[in-house]
Amino acid sequence: MACKDLTRLSATALLSLIVASLTLLGGCKTQEISSHWSAHPMQVDGQMTDWTGIPAHYLEDSGVQLGLCNDNQDLYVLFRFNNQVWARAIRMGGVTIWLDNSGRKERNFGIRYTGGPSPSEMQQAGMGNRGGFWENLTPEQKKRFLQREARMANRISVINKEGNVETTIPANGSSGLAAGFGVLQGVYTYEFRIPLQKGDISHYGIGTQPGQTISLGLEWGGMGREDRQRMREEMGGRPPGGGKGVMGGWGGHGDRPGSQPPGKQEIWVKTVLSLPPTGK
Repeated sequence: MACKDLTRLSATALLSLIVASLTLLGGCKTQEISSHWSAHPMQVDGQMTDWTGIPAHYLEDSGVQLGLCNDNQDLYVLFRFNNQVWARAIRMGGVTIWLDNSGRKERNFGIRYTGGPSPSEMQQAGMGNRGGFWENLTPEQKKRFLQREARMANRISVINKEGNVETTIPANGSSGLAAGFGVLQGVYTYEFRIPLQKGDISHYGIGTQPGQTISLGLEWGGMGREDRQRMREEMGGRPPGGGKGVMGGWGGHGDRPGSQPPGKQEIWVKTVLSLPPTGK
């Protein structure tokens, strides 16, 4: 699907394009954005403090804000949006970052982070209305859900090129990779640190260095059949809410009972990793 000027489309064509774009965002040309030099290590905590003075790019086609910066050791990624449905989807299925040190769109090395607002935070933000996911769970299913979240909290899954989870490590940076989440005034912020090279601490790295070109892809939403089946099993073998499906009430407009999860979202960008300023 070519990236077009939406203002020139008829109303019918615009509606069709919007619907199609929910699952075909990756069909647009890979965008090129800048990675900026970081003069100090960044705190990966889902906050914006360390990003002061570092521009973030608004990707209009996808409605997200993306910031990149690097030093000699690490790439830092800032990923932000204000879409509650996406926040719930990432809380359930995670957001995956693919990295290609050839500058193409190969999925040879990926990390998946499952994080976001807790059920109580979603309730406070009006994200758990009547007929929603949490209200449809039985007491036993709520217990299983919280146990699952405890297992996944502050963890990163390393994904191989076959799309399988190779290992799961802490997200606190003790193994090199790091991820964090924060929310402020309805804006959901995800932050990542990814080593440029493997080392004594990090067994996972992009395999690149400052001055080199890389591609980075983000995927979220669009739970597949296997993901839903795994969730069903973890929730006790039957869907919550009397058969509405595991994601019932969690993915549609206005938390309608039985609504579907959002379609798969995908964006790709290309960047040249920043070199240190002269004399650094």
